[in-house]
Amino acid sequence: MTSDPTAPIGDWRAFARRRYRPFRLVAVAQGFIGPLSGPAIVIPLLLSLGAHPALATILAVLPVLGTMGQRLLPSLLDRTNGNLRGLVVLGATVAEPRGLLLAGIVALNATGIAPDGLTIALVALVVGFFGSIGAIAYGSLQSWYQIILPDAERRVVGPRLAGIALGIGSVVLLPLAIGMDDLVSGIGVWAYAVPFGVAGVAGLVVAVVLRRIPSPGRVHVPRQVTWTKGDDDRLRGLARVLTLASLAAGLAPFLAVYAIAVLGTGPGFAIALSAISSGTLVLASLVVSSRLAHSSASRMLRASMLLRGFALLLGLAAHPANPYAPAVLVVIAVAMAVGDTAGQLSANERLFRLATGPVVIAFQSHFVVRYVLAYGGGLLGGSAVMLMGGYPAFAILFGGAGLVRLTASRFTGAPSRSQVGTTTEVHRTIGLPPGDNAPR
Repeated sequence: MTSDPTAPIGDWRAFARRRYRPFRLVAVAQGFIGPLSGPAIVIPLLLSLGAHPALATILAVLPVLGTMGQRLLPSLLDRTNGNLRGLVVLGATVAEPRGLLLAGIVALNATGIAPDGLTIALVALVVGFFGSIGAIAYGSLQSWYQIILPDAERRVVGPRLAGIALGIGSVVLLPLAIGMDDLVSGIGVWAYAVPFGVAGVAGLVVAVVLRRIPSPGRVHVPRQVTWTKGDDDRLRGLARVLTLASLAAGLAPFLAVYAIAVLGTGPGFAIALSAISSGTLVLASLVVSSRLAHSSASRMLRASMLLRGFALLLGLAAHPANPYAPAVLVVIAVAMAVGDTAGQLSANERLFRLATGPVVIAFQSHFVVRYVLAYGGGLLGGSAVMLMGGYPAFAILFGGAGLVRLTASRFTGAPSRSQVGTTTEVHRTIGLPPGDNAPR
């Protein structure tokens, strides 16, 4: 007789079972890939090569814009007879080792073969193209997990996988934050090749280990789903909140960019902000995942929007004349990390409580264009404001993004305490299109 995997005492014991070892290995590898080939490293590199802060911001988040390709996922599943596993494995194999390409580009610049302008363009190409494929593969992997794991297991395994990845990220970024300034002073741009190379090797691990995770079977996304009016309203309400959140995310400036471009700190402090954020995400994920199993997802989503809204407004206090401005950024990083964790986990939980695996893919592919357009609009608007330069531009972005977050909190549909439920709200069998009768 096995213990209830949802029991708080047995959560980690259940997660330590042998059957979850491939899941854990993927999470560990992703803990290296994201931080060491993402904005925490890419932004300081681009700024050191002479990129304008607005350009560095846009290039660093190209993978988010590229996730619009998720719109094609249902069609790709149709073309491959529902082979979600094959698509995820292919995407991860192509995209996750991109750190090796980035390390090679840095080497070309360090040896004088590639000038700074060409290096910036090549980094943008790798981050934008391969990063987008990686982001789509990662999103599809979550659907894969949801299909093969029973609901009780998913609530235990999902948040802990995220916690492992975030924990590894905070650990690997901390020594970089401490030694990056000295490393750059000693060996120049070569310093950035080290984290990129480690991320690339971790990407190879993901490409191999994914093949050991149980197959979700043939997954066909329904083109027409019969929703009750209440379900449809709640899903559209969730989409509205996530759209506003995407707009706010596009407007909000990177703290690393602000630290380097306005406060004049070195890359070490910028990386330290990412390390602090990752460490906070780990602790927050443990607390949030435990609370989500027994509380309202929409209520937590609302709280996350409020927290991030006020945290962004606090950015107005990080004026260059304020000697405590770096400390203010640290406080913002911690608050945003807590809010991001609560927001992501509660939004996912809300969606999973309203829909089944294939319908989750349909929902994401249907609304992804709206999210990306909102994010892209915020990003372009924010970049235009950033061209003003200096504190006033960033003050506008902090204030605007904060107000959008506070506005989004009003549309979460958080229930009263008497209405809070914790079980999955919708269990439905989706009728597959004629001829699509393969098992899932």
